Amino acid sequence: MLASLFGKSLGALKDAPYTAQGGGKIDLDRIRALIEFFPIGKKLRYYPEFNQDIVLDTLIVAYCANGFFLYSMESIERDRDGLPAVLRANEGKIRLPAAKLSAFQLLVPDTSDLEMKLDYMRRAQLSRSGQFSAGNSISLISNAGVKGVSTVDTEVARQIVLRDGPYAHRNMVLLTPDLATLSVSDQRRKPRTRINVPVTVFFPVENHNGWCTLVDVSDAEVRLRLDEHGPAPVLREGDALIIDIRLGEAERCYSVNGLVVRCSAGTCVLELDGQFLEGRFVPFSPLDLLELKAGLLNYGR
Repeated sequence: MLASLFGKSLGALKDAPYTAQGGGKIDLDRIRALIEFFPIGKKLRYYPEFNQDIVLDTLIVAYCANGFFLYSMESIERDRDGLPAVLRANEGKIRLPAAKLSAFQLLVPDTSDLEMKLDYMRRAQLSRSGQFSAGNSISLISNAGVKGVSTVDTEVARQIVLRDGPYAHRNMVLLTPDLATLSVSDQRRKPRTRINVPVTVFFPVENHNGWCTLVDVSDAEVRLRLDEHGPAPVLREGDALIIDIRLGEAERCYSVNGLVVRCSAGTCVLELDGQFLEGRFVPFSPLDLLELKAGLLNYGR
């Protein structure tokens, strides 16, 4: 049923929609990650005002783009790279180019009644005016399947009652996501260890080099943070990357090949495949991987 429903104008609201910070354009790569991990209709958990011991249930019933409601994932057209290209509202009568997107919000039901199920101590931690007072923080948590758990912090824009559409006359809450807080804690089979190793990465897809940081390592996988030194390149699962790793000693240099197995806004996970030695590619042996991991764990020591 929802698949056939598209956005209704936000003209019924008294206030203008919130815009991107600074009034500029929104990072579409982060919007892609947001709608991937926080899709319409998926049950979520959340905790208000950074109180992680107060976890309640909710779901996203619509997106709000530049003042128009989108009630279905089918109202978002994507390009061949998976980025939002066109957002359709008012039963397809309005086509908003994603390049002109300056406001993107999440519509969730007003679940204030769930506060009554909390014990006295946890209710006392909430604002006297309720968890959905304008300006309050609501942190959303989504199970990202094999990719792990994704989180994003949002700010309550306002409580609203829609005049029309599939959720007319129901109490709703409009949340403005802080896209910079969007993260995915990928749950690999092997335990991960945090590291902080600057590396040079060659991106064949973009045909350029860039500085990145290795932020954790498991047996044969590493996680790269891509956006610390500028805009992150657009990567897809299956892309091949080459990483130059210098561990501070002349004899401890590696040129490593890896395949992207997971990616999200600003980060990607690589499965290490092998290294280049004397101009040729050599697959990693178990001992090679242990040597590399030991070097990464002891970087800077």
